[in-house]
Amino acid sequence: MKVLIVSTCSDKLSELEFVNPIVNLISKKHDYELVNISDAERKSVKFDKVIICGTSVADNDYLQNNFEWLKNLNKPVLGICSGIQIIAKTFGGVIIPKKEIGMVEVKGELFGQKKFEAYALHTNGISKLSAFKILARSKKSVQAIKHKSKKIYGVMFHPEVRNEWVISEFIKA
Repeated sequence: MKVLIVSTCSDKLSELEFVNPIVNLISKKHDYELVNISDAERKSVKFDKVIICGTSVADNDYLQNNFEWLKNLNKPVLGICSGIQIIAKTFGGVIIPKKEIGMVEVKGELFGQKKFEAYALHTNGISKLSAFKILARSKKSVQAIKHKSKKIYGVMFHPEVRNEWVISEFIKA
């Protein structure tokens, strides 16, 4: 299995917090390549799965990129924090102001888990998700989605901090 890990970070320092933990999880069992957001489209065809990582709350540069290529990609994708925002926006969703920082209780069903605590760190949320099934929510935000016809998932929280099982289950699915 080959996994493409996409950094949405505009600075390398943020990658230490938001990307490197995912690289460490994936690299134990799978081949991977880490690319910047600007190279993701070109590289995605060579990989079995794609993970779009999150970034810091002050970094919104990722919103300036075009991810229309996701619509034609027939591979499983997992978007984390800014990654879920990119996925939602690409498929007609709307990014809205929605601040949530710290531990949150998440309810719904995500990879077999119905209730769990997760670490949230975001100032944006998502809405108008007609292309998606909402899998889980916290009191304030949509926390997990799946595209209705594609294997495209998104989580608003940061599984690399507390819920590594999300990444493991995505890789297994």
